Amino acid sequence: MVTNNQHMSIILQSIDTFSHRVQVTDSLCWFLIVLGVLGNLFGLLIFCSSQQAWRISTIYVYLASSTSIINLFCAIRYALILHSKSRIFINNLVGYSWYACKIYEMAFSFRVISSWITLFWMFERLICISDRLRTLFHRWNTSQLKIAIPLVILSFILIGTLAPSVYIYQPQTIENESTSNTSRDLIHYYCGLSSNASLKWKKYFFEVRLGFNHHTVRCFFSELFPAVAIVAFNICILYSIYQTTRQLKRTSEHKMSKKRRKVTSWMNLILILHSSLFLFSLFSHIAGHIMTVEAHETWWVLLSVLGNCSLNFYIYCLSGRHFRWKTVRLIKFFFFRIIYQIEIWERQWKERQRNFRHRENYPLKTGLRLIPMNSSSV
Repeated sequence: MVTNNQHMSIILQSIDTFSHRVQVTDSLCWFLIVLGVLGNLFGLLIFCSSQQAWRISTIYVYLASSTSIINLFCAIRYALILHSKSRIFINNLVGYSWYACKIYEMAFSFRVISSWITLFWMFERLICISDRLRTLFHRWNTSQLKIAIPLVILSFILIGTLAPSVYIYQPQTIENESTSNTSRDLIHYYCGLSSNASLKWKKYFFEVRLGFNHHTVRCFFSELFPAVAIVAFNICILYSIYQTTRQLKRTSEHKMSKKRRKVTSWMNLILILHSSLFLFSLFSHIAGHIMTVEAHETWWVLLSVLGNCSLNFYIYCLSGRHFRWKTVRLIKFFFFRIIYQIEIWERQWKERQRNFRHRENYPLKTGLRLIPMNSSSV
């Protein structure tokens, strides 16, 4: 069993489905997963169909599209773990199936990949905005290295964070003592560390204090380093925008227009919100590490990660007028398409009803014509 100073997965924790916290959390899961699916699908369509983004940088489009795909899987993964009913189902599944246990541990890669792809994406955006970085990378002709280097870095990080748990974790059983109501021992199945593992592996996986352990490695590579780097890149983007605005004020004879100032202020606000989204997830992990031994498996930490994966596109998409215009245009297209399809279904339904009534009335009229109208037939 898990002691007070050891990590315990959230799927092993007891669930009171009638408590207000669980009900509110389940409702937030539904709300965020709907936003996450719609937002990431919209993001994938917008970035792939944006000719302006393709002209600016193909690497930028690849990273943006990859971010939408990974965030979609990340949102689904954390919603399934956080929702009470799906959590019970996952707990039963991973406790019985060896493959399900391995897949459950591998699914954490969605969060790691999401954080680092977003980091590379923000760095590419910084390159597109900064003239110095764009000139430097263009001089080195690093278009191929922009793909190779992130893949190599991400591969090493995934191996370091996932390989130990995927290799060692397997379905296990816990025998609880019999209660007064029943004479049988309760057997609980779960996916966890084997009881035959060495003391070093048990110490590595169960300790949650700051040090060389499973929790610290995952928290550092999935939240701490990516969040700090993304915030730093956003600050650099803000500084680059400030420098460009300052140069325009100096070079232009007239003052900046009111519309230009609004665009710059809006861009700065959105970048601050984007940084706050990652900082909120980071601070929730730090608070979880300080306040509870479950650390990154607490419900409010998982909820912050779910919000990060679901709302990332919405906050970023607001930062550019072109992306806002594409989003509105895409929403209008689907809206009018749905309205048009509903009208077609209504016409088909009315036509079927008209044909059905005609078939019902036609034999009756024919029968009335065939009835003889003389007294001999009575």
